[in-house]
Formats: sequence, C-alpha cells, structure tokens
Amino acid sequence: MKRTGYSWTNGIQLEVEHRYNKGFQYQFQYIMLNAMRLGQGGGGPGDPVNDINQYLPGTVPTDVQERHRLLDYRRESDTPKHRVRANFILDFPVGRGKWLARNSHGIVEKFIGGWQLSGLTSLRSNWFTLSSNMYPTGQKMEAYGYRYPVQDCTATSSTAGAPTVCTSGYLWFNGYIPANRINSRTADGRPNGIMGVPDNYKPMFAPLIPQGTTARPANAPAGTDVSQFWDTNTVWIPLKDGTVQRTTYAPGTNPFQNQYVPGVLTWGLDAGLIKNFQIRENINLRFNVDAFNVLNHPGTPNAISGTSGVLSTFGAANGGRDVQFSLRLGW
Repeated sequence: MKRTGYSWTNGIQLEVEHRYNKGFQYQFQYIMLNAMRLGQGGGGPGDPVNDINQYLPGTVPTDVQERHRLLDYRRESDTPKHRVRANFILDFPVGRGKWLARNSHGIVEKFIGGWQLSGLTSLRSNWFTLSSNMYPTGQKMEAYGYRYPVQDCTATSSTAGAPTVCTSGYLWFNGYIPANRINSRTADGRPNGIMGVPDNYKPMFAPLIPQGTTARPANAPAGTDVSQFWDTNTVWIPLKDGTVQRTTYAPGTNPFQNQYVPGVLTWGLDAGLIKNFQIRENINLRFNVDAFNVLNHPGTPNAISGTSGVLSTFGAANGGRDVQFSLRLGW
C-alpha cells in the first residue's frame, strides 16, 4: 500500500479580548477555516484507489494519481468553516461602592452585593453531503433553510384507522421526494408523505427512473412495466450478441460526489450566577446557579438528508435545559 493522500488548510483567526477590569471581562474569538483533504481523515489507512477496470470506459482518468484526486479529493467535513466562541464575566453594579446602593452595609450588603454573572457560548457551521446515487434533472439547487417547515409522515401505516406517525423538520433544499409522497394522504385522509412541500417544488436530482415515469426507457423490451422500476437506476444495455442485459447503472462516479453543502448553524450557551457571602475576613460562602443550554436550544438536529433535502428536528443533540445549585465554603 502506498500512501498518496494529503491535506491542506487555510483560514483566518480574529480575537477581541477585554481583560477583567472594573467588574467586566469578555473574550470573543472567530475562526474561519477551509480544510481540504485527499484520502481518509482521522489517521485511517486511506482510501483505496480502484483499478481502471472497475469503472465504465472513459469515466475516470487512467493515471492513478489523477483518478485518486477525482474520486477522493474532498472537504474535511468534521472541520467547521465558521466557528465563534465567546465568554464573559460581569459583576452586578449593585452593593457597596457600586453604581446602585453604593452606601449599603450590614445584612443588606450581604444579600445585594457580590453577585456575578458568567457565561460561555459557541457557534459553528456544519456540512452535509448530496446523494451519490441521484442524477441531475436540470433544475438548480435551491437552499430553503428554515423557510418551509414540514412534517415527515412517511412512517404512517397504510392500515385504515392506524395512528399517524410524523416528525417535524424543514425542507432544507430541493432534493428528491417521490411524486406519490408529496403532501400525500391515505385513502382515509391521514397524511403519509412529506407534508408542507411548496407548490413550486422541483427536485434538483432524481433516480434515472423517478416515480410516476410512464415512458419506456431506452433499450427496454416492449411491454416492460416501467412502474416496477420506479425510484431505481435500472438500465437496459444492448450486448454484442444482440441481447439486452438489465442492470443497475453504477459507473463508480457521480455528478455530486464529494460535494459538501453548508448546513445548519448550531450554537449553545452555558451561564452561571454566582453570589459570594463574606462571612468573615477569611471565610467566604459561594452560592452558584449553573445553567447548561440555558436558552433551551435543541442543538445539532439530525443530519440533513442528502436525498430528500429534509432536515429532521427530531432527536436533537443538546437535550433540555439543565440547572444545578451548589454551595462552596472557603477559608
């Protein structure tokens, strides 16, 4: 085995910092990276380069290095292009010597003074890949983002009276949704497709024989029931002896291979509220309220489907808000 892979990265890092002074501190950091690689990331054994006879004639370069680049040169998808991190500490301007109640003392000062708020937040971009077994329809890719909320009800049973099963999401881009699943319903009126797809939806790619095709594909025998091959890449290839062989089109390459598209920006915020009670000169009681995912943000949703274009928000990663209380005595 010969190692021929490589990686390269270019980017920029910006940072703004205000050191703790007069009860206030913050640090803001932005990193933009374009990370590319040829071969498998993570220290793996690499992507094997198949012999030329594994591909249809003329689809890949004969030179192994050029073939390796065509098939395996890609974005490092685990590395976000945009990442923002920030942290802060803020003393409440209340209590002795502060903006409010500057002359407080005694029991009043012990309760209103010494409060502090701190937080840590981050934001990052994510990538998703397009389907490797679809082919262009002539339509441009349309990135909808959060414009079209949808319900994915494709798991609904066809049995009459059975409960409807749907999950929430968004039509992130115009991927391929079979025609019989666009805003479809069962005979008794229950939704059983992708509900909420706009009227102007046209898929950017599709299988070679998309659902609903009626025209007989090239070289298919007369009388072929095309509906049996809906949503497949079935082709009929004439051989030298005059016969026709039915097979699945798989040239080893695809117009959308190694293409990574910007996905969801994910972010989160953790924060803590701190109160110091100065009991004596050398004895301090610290009270903490720490909130993780303080804004109850769902975090990274399930991956965007590179086939249907649907972003599912079911089973997101962060979980709910988590709050904990603690006391610490120092002396």
